Amino acid sequence: MKKKKETEKFRKFFNMQYVKIKQLAAVGALLLLAFNLSLSIYPFIEFRFQEYYWFIPREYILIPLLWFLIMLSMLLCAHIWVRKFHMYRTEKRAETTYNPYTVYAFTPFQEMYFRHVYLPFMKSNYSLMPDSNEKTQLLAEISMVSNWVKLGYIPKKDFPKHLKKYYLADFESRL
Repeated sequence: MKKKKETEKFRKFFNMQYVKIKQLAAVGALLLLAFNLSLSIYPFIEFRFQEYYWFIPREYILIPLLWFLIMLSMLLCAHIWVRKFHMYRTEKRAETTYNPYTVYAFTPFQEMYFRHVYLPFMKSNYSLMPDSNEKTQLLAEISMVSNWVKLGYIPKKDFPKHLKKYYLADFESRL
């Protein structure tokens, strides 16, 4: 069991470094793309500007200015693409569904909702219900959700049957 935990720690560490490199590579690729475009565009517009500005050659002013304008236009296009056209909505939903850590571990907002909204509401309904089979089912559900909040995740035994195939972790713990 100890070897498995060490392997899991190494795997988590390695995956975290990989994600960091991937995110940094995306930003680096954008910066290099803007730099490459500014160097490619500059020869087409250099003749329109005077040779020197305050004793500084025009290349030292125009290339950074082009880079800034290209970066600004890429960020504006990305903002419109994601925010206005609502692209990547289905990818985000699929990533949430197929990622086991997102499927069963609570986000802070979910935990606060269960702790401060859902459970008090369920307990108030329980106290108002007459004695019946539904009341015992509600009590079982209240204790189950209270256990989830205490653990910080949904244990595999409480996971819905149609979603058990997405519960990919070998062991249960709060991430």
